[in-house]
Amino acid sequence: QNYCFFWDQLEKANLFLQGVIDTRNLPFDDRKVDWLFSNPLSDGGQFTGVANLITKYGVVPSTAMAETLNSNNTSAMANLLKLKLREDGLRLRDMNDGKKNGKALEKMGAAKIEMLKEIYRFLVLCLGVPPTEFEWTRCNSKGEIVDTKTYTPKAFYDEYVSADLENNYVMVMNDPCREYGKVYEIEYDRHVYDGDNWVYVNLPVERIKEMAIASIKDSTAMYFSCDVRKFANTSKGTLDLANMDYESLFDTDFPMDKKQRIQTYASGSSHAMTLIAVDLDDRGNPVKWMVENSWGASSGYKGNLIMTDEWFNEYMFRLVLEKKYVPSDILDVMKKKPVMLPSWDPMFLPEE
Repeated sequence: QNYCFFWDQLEKANLFLQGVIDTRNLPFDDRKVDWLFSNPLSDGGQFTGVANLITKYGVVPSTAMAETLNSNNTSAMANLLKLKLREDGLRLRDMNDGKKNGKALEKMGAAKIEMLKEIYRFLVLCLGVPPTEFEWTRCNSKGEIVDTKTYTPKAFYDEYVSADLENNYVMVMNDPCREYGKVYEIEYDRHVYDGDNWVYVNLPVERIKEMAIASIKDSTAMYFSCDVRKFANTSKGTLDLANMDYESLFDTDFPMDKKQRIQTYASGSSHAMTLIAVDLDDRGNPVKWMVENSWGASSGYKGNLIMTDEWFNEYMFRLVLEKKYVPSDILDVMKKKPVMLPSWDPMFLPEE
Protein backbone atom coordinates (compact mmCIF):
# COMPACT_ATOMS: atom_id res chain seq x y z
CA GLN A 1 0.00 0.00 0.00
CA ASN A 2 3.00 2.32 0.33
CA TYR A 3 3.32 2.25 -3.47
CA CYS A 4 -0.30 3.33 -3.99
CA PHE A 5 0.01 5.90 -1.21
CA PHE A 6 3.01 7.52 -2.92
CA TRP A 7 1.07 8.11 -6.14
CA ASP A 8 -2.04 9.10 -4.21
CA GLN A 9 -0.21 11.93 -2.49
CA LEU A 10 1.50 13.14 -5.68
CA GLU A 11 -1.76 13.07 -7.65
CA LYS A 12 -3.62 14.90 -4.89
CA ALA A 13 -0.89 17.55 -4.83
CA ASN A 14 -1.40 18.03 -8.57
CA LEU A 15 -5.18 18.15 -8.06
CA PHE A 16 -4.79 20.95 -5.53
CA LEU A 17 -2.28 22.99 -7.54
CA GLN A 18 -4.29 22.69 -10.75
CA GLY A 19 -7.41 23.58 -8.78
CA VAL A 20 -5.67 26.76 -7.65
CA ILE A 21 -4.89 27.56 -11.29
CA ASP A 22 -8.46 26.82 -12.36
CA THR A 23 -9.87 29.16 -9.68
CA ARG A 24 -7.21 31.85 -10.15
CA ASN A 25 -9.75 34.55 -11.10
CA LEU A 26 -12.02 33.93 -8.12
CA PRO A 27 -11.52 36.10 -5.02
CA PHE A 28 -9.51 34.51 -2.22
CA ASP A 29 -12.54 34.46 0.06
CA ASP A 30 -14.65 32.58 -2.50
CA ARG A 31 -16.06 29.38 -0.98
CA LYS A 32 -14.35 27.14 -3.54
CA VAL A 33 -10.93 28.79 -3.09
CA ASP A 34 -11.36 28.65 0.67
CA TRP A 35 -12.16 24.93 0.48
CA LEU A 36 -9.08 24.22 -1.66
CA PHE A 37 -6.70 25.93 0.76
CA SER A 38 -8.45 24.30 3.72
CA ASN A 39 -8.03 20.85 2.15
CA PRO A 40 -4.87 20.79 0.02
CA LEU A 41 -4.14 17.15 0.81
CA SER A 42 -5.54 14.18 2.75
CA ASP A 43 -4.59 10.62 3.65
CA GLY A 44 -8.14 9.40 3.11
CA GLY A 45 -10.33 9.09 0.08
CA GLN A 46 -12.94 6.94 -1.59
CA PHE A 47 -13.39 4.04 -3.97
CA THR A 48 -13.55 5.98 -7.24
CA GLY A 49 -10.24 7.70 -6.54
CA VAL A 50 -8.52 4.46 -5.60
CA ALA A 51 -9.89 2.82 -8.76
CA ASN A 52 -8.37 5.62 -10.86
CA LEU A 53 -5.01 5.30 -9.08
CA ILE A 54 -4.73 1.53 -9.41
CA THR A 55 -5.85 1.57 -13.04
CA LYS A 56 -3.21 4.21 -13.82
CA TYR A 57 -0.28 2.91 -11.76
CA GLY A 58 -0.99 -0.74 -10.98
CA VAL A 59 0.00 -2.39 -7.68
CA VAL A 60 3.08 -4.06 -6.22
CA PRO A 61 3.65 -6.60 -3.43
CA SER A 62 4.90 -5.12 -0.17
CA THR A 63 8.37 -6.59 -0.78
CA ALA A 64 8.74 -4.34 -3.84
CA MET A 65 8.09 -1.13 -1.88
CA ALA A 66 8.22 -1.72 1.85
CA GLU A 67 6.53 0.44 4.48
CA THR A 68 8.56 3.25 6.04
CA LEU A 69 8.34 5.21 9.27
CA ASN A 70 6.44 7.95 7.44
CA SER A 71 4.02 5.64 5.63
CA ASN A 72 3.01 4.15 8.96
CA ASN A 73 2.95 7.51 10.76
CA THR A 74 1.83 10.05 8.19
CA SER A 75 0.90 13.09 10.27
CA ALA A 76 4.29 14.87 10.31
CA MET A 77 4.84 14.31 6.60
CA ALA A 78 1.27 15.36 5.79
CA ASN A 79 1.54 18.57 7.80
CA LEU A 80 4.73 19.61 5.99
CA LEU A 81 3.29 18.70 2.58
CA LYS A 82 0.16 20.73 3.24
CA LEU A 83 2.27 23.68 4.37
CA LYS A 84 4.35 23.50 1.19
CA LEU A 85 1.27 23.16 -1.02
CA ARG A 86 -0.41 26.16 0.59
CA GLU A 87 2.75 28.23 -0.01
CA ASP A 88 2.86 27.02 -3.62
CA GLY A 89 -0.82 27.82 -4.04
CA LEU A 90 -0.24 31.40 -2.95
CA ARG A 91 2.69 31.71 -5.35
CA LEU A 92 0.52 30.51 -8.22
CA ARG A 93 -2.22 33.02 -7.41
CA ASP A 94 0.38 35.81 -7.27
CA MET A 95 1.37 34.98 -10.87
CA ASN A 96 -2.14 35.59 -12.16
CA ASP A 97 -2.82 38.64 -14.31
CA GLY A 98 -6.60 38.25 -14.34
CA LYS A 99 -6.79 37.05 -17.96
CA LYS A 100 -8.33 33.77 -19.07
CA ASN A 101 -5.38 32.83 -21.27
CA GLY A 102 -1.93 34.15 -22.02
CA LYS A 103 1.61 34.20 -20.70
CA ALA A 104 0.58 34.27 -17.06
CA LEU A 105 -1.31 30.99 -17.45
CA GLU A 106 1.67 29.40 -19.21
CA LYS A 107 3.92 30.64 -16.42
CA MET A 108 1.63 29.13 -13.80
CA GLY A 109 1.61 25.77 -15.60
CA ALA A 110 5.41 25.71 -15.80
CA ALA A 111 5.69 26.68 -12.13
CA LYS A 112 3.30 23.90 -11.16
CA ILE A 113 5.58 21.32 -12.80
CA GLU A 114 8.56 22.58 -10.80
CA MET A 115 6.46 22.51 -7.61
CA LEU A 116 5.45 18.90 -8.28
CA LYS A 117 9.10 17.96 -8.78
CA GLU A 118 9.76 19.21 -5.26
CA ILE A 119 6.74 17.29 -3.92
CA TYR A 120 8.01 14.16 -5.70
CA ARG A 121 11.43 14.54 -4.07
CA PHE A 122 9.75 15.07 -0.68
CA LEU A 123 7.74 11.85 -1.11
CA VAL A 124 10.81 9.88 -2.19
CA LEU A 125 12.66 10.94 0.96
CA CYS A 126 9.69 9.92 3.12
CA LEU A 127 8.31 6.86 1.32
CA GLY A 128 11.00 5.60 -1.06
CA VAL A 129 11.23 5.38 -4.84
CA PRO A 130 8.22 3.69 -6.47
CA PRO A 131 9.47 0.77 -8.60
CA THR A 132 8.86 0.68 -12.34
CA GLU A 133 9.91 -3.00 -12.49
CA PHE A 134 10.57 -5.66 -9.87
CA GLU A 135 11.21 -9.38 -9.47
CA TRP A 136 8.77 -11.39 -7.38
CA THR A 137 8.77 -15.03 -6.31
CA ARG A 138 5.45 -16.84 -5.87
CA CYS A 139 5.25 -19.66 -3.34
CA ASN A 140 2.59 -22.26 -2.59
CA SER A 141 0.92 -22.83 0.79
CA LYS A 142 3.89 -24.99 1.89
CA GLY A 143 6.36 -22.20 1.18
CA GLU A 144 7.74 -23.96 -1.89
CA ILE A 145 8.74 -21.76 -4.84
CA VAL A 146 6.33 -21.93 -7.77
CA ASP A 147 7.94 -19.39 -10.07
CA THR A 148 9.94 -16.16 -10.20
CA LYS A 149 9.05 -13.46 -12.67
CA THR A 150 9.83 -9.83 -13.45
CA TYR A 151 6.81 -7.52 -13.44
CA THR A 152 5.82 -3.93 -13.96
CA PRO A 153 3.21 -2.71 -11.44
CA LYS A 154 0.46 -2.79 -14.08
CA ALA A 155 1.47 -6.28 -15.28
CA PHE A 156 1.35 -7.50 -11.68
CA TYR A 157 -2.16 -6.10 -11.27
CA ASP A 158 -3.31 -7.64 -14.55
CA GLU A 159 -2.06 -11.10 -13.58
CA TYR A 160 -3.28 -11.25 -9.98
CA VAL A 161 -6.35 -8.96 -9.84
CA SER A 162 -7.44 -7.80 -13.31
CA ALA A 163 -10.78 -6.39 -12.11
CA ASP A 164 -12.23 -3.46 -14.07
CA LEU A 165 -12.44 -1.12 -11.07
CA GLU A 166 -13.48 1.91 -13.11
CA ASN A 167 -16.44 0.40 -14.98
CA ASN A 168 -17.77 -2.64 -13.13
CA TYR A 169 -18.82 -1.07 -9.83
CA VAL A 170 -21.60 1.17 -8.55
CA MET A 171 -21.51 3.35 -5.45
CA VAL A 172 -24.78 3.62 -3.52
CA MET A 173 -25.46 6.05 -0.69
CA ASN A 174 -28.03 6.48 2.05
CA ASP A 175 -28.18 10.24 2.55
CA PRO A 176 -31.61 11.39 3.80
CA CYS A 177 -30.58 15.01 3.12
CA ARG A 178 -30.92 14.36 -0.63
CA GLU A 179 -33.72 13.10 -2.81
CA TYR A 180 -33.65 9.34 -3.28
CA GLY A 181 -33.53 7.77 -6.72
CA LYS A 182 -31.14 10.36 -8.15
CA VAL A 183 -27.45 10.29 -9.03
CA TYR A 184 -25.05 12.84 -7.54
CA GLU A 185 -21.44 13.91 -8.14
CA ILE A 186 -19.14 15.75 -5.73
CA GLU A 187 -16.91 18.43 -7.21
CA TYR A 188 -13.16 17.99 -6.63
CA ASP A 189 -13.80 14.76 -4.72
CA ARG A 190 -11.27 12.68 -6.59
CA HIS A 191 -7.63 11.61 -6.25
CA VAL A 192 -6.49 12.25 -9.82
CA TYR A 193 -7.08 15.56 -11.59
CA ASP A 194 -7.98 13.89 -14.90
CA GLY A 195 -9.85 11.10 -13.11
CA ASP A 196 -13.43 10.70 -11.94
CA ASN A 197 -15.27 12.56 -9.21
CA TRP A 198 -17.12 10.54 -6.64
CA VAL A 199 -20.49 9.63 -8.25
CA TYR A 200 -23.26 7.76 -6.44
CA VAL A 201 -26.96 6.97 -6.53
CA ASN A 202 -28.89 7.91 -3.38
CA LEU A 203 -31.23 5.19 -2.11
CA PRO A 204 -33.34 4.23 0.91
CA VAL A 205 -31.40 2.01 3.28
CA GLU A 206 -33.76 -0.93 2.65
CA ARG A 207 -32.77 -1.11 -1.03
CA ILE A 208 -29.09 -0.96 -0.13
CA LYS A 209 -29.53 -3.87 2.26
CA GLU A 210 -31.14 -6.00 -0.47
CA MET A 211 -28.11 -5.57 -2.71
CA ALA A 212 -25.65 -6.09 0.15
CA ILE A 213 -27.32 -9.36 1.14
CA ALA A 214 -27.25 -10.59 -2.48
CA SER A 215 -23.52 -9.80 -2.71
CA ILE A 216 -22.69 -11.53 0.58
CA LYS A 217 -24.71 -14.63 -0.36
CA ASP A 218 -22.53 -14.82 -3.46
CA SER A 219 -19.38 -14.60 -1.29
CA THR A 220 -18.48 -11.14 -2.57
CA ALA A 221 -17.31 -8.53 -0.04
CA MET A 222 -17.93 -4.81 -0.49
CA TYR A 223 -16.40 -1.41 0.17
CA PHE A 224 -18.40 -0.03 3.10
CA SER A 225 -18.30 3.33 4.88
CA CYS A 226 -19.91 4.52 8.09
CA ASP A 227 -19.54 6.75 11.14
CA VAL A 228 -17.45 4.17 12.96
CA ARG A 229 -16.96 5.90 16.33
CA LYS A 230 -20.64 6.23 17.21
CA PHE A 231 -21.78 3.87 20.01
CA ALA A 232 -18.66 1.78 19.41
CA ASN A 233 -17.21 -0.73 21.84
CA THR A 234 -13.96 -1.39 20.01
CA SER A 235 -12.53 -3.76 22.62
CA LYS A 236 -15.59 -5.97 22.31
CA GLY A 237 -15.92 -5.32 18.62
CA THR A 238 -19.55 -4.16 18.55
CA LEU A 239 -21.39 -1.18 17.06
CA ASP A 240 -24.70 -1.07 18.88
CA LEU A 241 -27.07 1.76 19.85
CA ALA A 242 -27.46 0.00 23.22
CA ASN A 243 -23.72 0.08 23.97
CA MET A 244 -24.01 3.43 25.77
CA ASP A 245 -27.00 4.97 27.54
CA TYR A 246 -26.00 8.62 27.53
CA GLU A 247 -29.58 9.82 27.96
CA SER A 248 -30.04 8.14 31.33
CA LEU A 249 -26.56 9.08 32.48
CA PHE A 250 -27.07 12.80 31.81
CA ASP A 251 -30.86 12.88 32.28
CA THR A 252 -31.44 14.36 28.83
CA ASP A 253 -32.20 13.25 25.31
CA PHE A 254 -30.54 13.49 21.90
CA PRO A 255 -33.49 13.60 19.47
CA MET A 256 -31.79 14.42 16.13
CA ASP A 257 -32.43 11.95 13.32
CA LYS A 258 -29.91 10.86 10.69
CA LYS A 259 -30.70 13.77 8.37
CA GLN A 260 -30.31 16.36 11.13
CA ARG A 261 -27.05 14.84 12.34
CA ILE A 262 -25.60 15.10 8.83
CA GLN A 263 -26.81 18.67 8.32
CA THR A 264 -25.24 19.84 11.61
CA TYR A 265 -21.92 17.96 11.18
CA ALA A 266 -22.83 15.70 14.13
CA SER A 267 -22.36 12.63 11.95
CA GLY A 268 -20.79 11.74 8.65
CA SER A 269 -18.91 9.03 6.82
CA SER A 270 -15.65 8.82 8.72
CA HIS A 271 -14.13 5.44 7.90
CA ALA A 272 -14.09 2.83 5.13
CA MET A 273 -14.03 -0.91 5.82
CA THR A 274 -15.05 -4.15 4.08
CA LEU A 275 -18.55 -5.56 4.55
CA ILE A 276 -18.18 -9.35 4.69
CA ALA A 277 -21.13 -11.00 6.50
CA VAL A 278 -24.77 -10.70 7.55
CA ASP A 279 -26.88 -12.59 10.08
CA LEU A 280 -30.44 -13.15 8.80
CA ASP A 281 -33.53 -14.19 10.75
CA ASP A 282 -35.97 -16.90 9.63
CA ARG A 283 -37.72 -14.44 7.29
CA GLY A 284 -34.50 -13.34 5.62
CA ASN A 285 -34.28 -9.98 7.40
CA PRO A 286 -30.89 -8.74 8.63
CA VAL A 287 -30.24 -8.84 12.38
CA LYS A 288 -26.58 -7.86 12.41
CA TRP A 289 -23.68 -7.28 10.02
CA MET A 290 -19.91 -7.80 10.15
CA VAL A 291 -17.13 -5.72 8.62
CA GLU A 292 -13.42 -6.41 8.35
CA ASN A 293 -11.51 -3.41 9.70
CA SER A 294 -7.96 -2.18 9.09
CA TRP A 295 -6.92 -1.58 12.70
CA GLY A 296 -5.24 -4.95 13.22
CA ALA A 297 -6.24 -8.36 14.57
CA SER A 298 -6.09 -7.16 18.20
CA SER A 299 -8.81 -4.54 17.56
CA GLY A 300 -12.45 -5.52 17.84
CA TYR A 301 -13.44 -9.14 17.32
CA LYS A 302 -10.37 -10.66 15.62
CA GLY A 303 -9.99 -7.46 13.60
CA ASN A 304 -13.69 -7.30 12.75
CA LEU A 305 -16.62 -5.19 13.95
CA ILE A 306 -20.15 -6.50 14.36
CA MET A 307 -23.01 -3.99 14.08
CA THR A 308 -26.69 -4.36 14.82
CA ASP A 309 -29.13 -3.70 12.00
CA GLU A 310 -30.47 -0.71 13.96
CA TRP A 311 -26.95 0.78 14.07
CA PHE A 312 -26.59 0.06 10.34
CA ASN A 313 -29.71 2.15 9.66
CA GLU A 314 -28.38 5.16 11.54
CA TYR A 315 -24.66 5.24 10.75
CA MET A 316 -24.08 3.35 7.48
CA PHE A 317 -23.60 5.70 4.53
CA ARG A 318 -22.38 3.97 1.39
CA LEU A 319 -21.46 0.73 -0.33
CA VAL A 320 -19.70 -0.12 -3.56
CA LEU A 321 -21.18 -3.12 -5.36
CA GLU A 322 -20.40 -5.07 -8.48
CA LYS A 323 -22.96 -4.23 -11.15
CA LYS A 324 -24.31 -7.78 -11.24
CA TYR A 325 -25.82 -7.26 -7.77
CA VAL A 326 -27.47 -3.96 -8.73
CA PRO A 327 -31.04 -4.07 -10.11
CA SER A 328 -31.65 -2.70 -13.60
CA ASP A 329 -33.73 0.26 -12.42
CA ILE A 330 -30.80 1.53 -10.35
CA LEU A 331 -28.36 0.98 -13.22
CA ASP A 332 -30.71 3.04 -15.41
CA VAL A 333 -30.60 5.88 -12.86
CA MET A 334 -26.80 5.83 -13.02
CA LYS A 335 -27.00 6.65 -16.74
CA LYS A 336 -28.54 10.05 -16.02
CA LYS A 337 -26.51 13.23 -15.70
CA PRO A 338 -25.48 13.64 -12.04
CA VAL A 339 -26.47 16.56 -9.88
CA MET A 340 -23.20 18.35 -8.97
CA LEU A 341 -22.69 18.93 -5.24
CA PRO A 342 -20.02 21.17 -3.70
CA SER A 343 -16.92 19.73 -2.05
CA TRP A 344 -17.75 21.34 1.29
CA ASP A 345 -21.07 19.56 1.75
CA PRO A 346 -21.10 18.09 5.32
CA MET A 347 -21.57 14.58 3.93
CA PHE A 348 -18.32 14.47 2.00
CA LEU A 349 -15.41 14.90 4.36
CA PRO A 350 -12.34 12.74 3.54
CA GLU A 351 -12.44 9.26 5.04
CA GLU A 352 -9.76 7.43 6.96
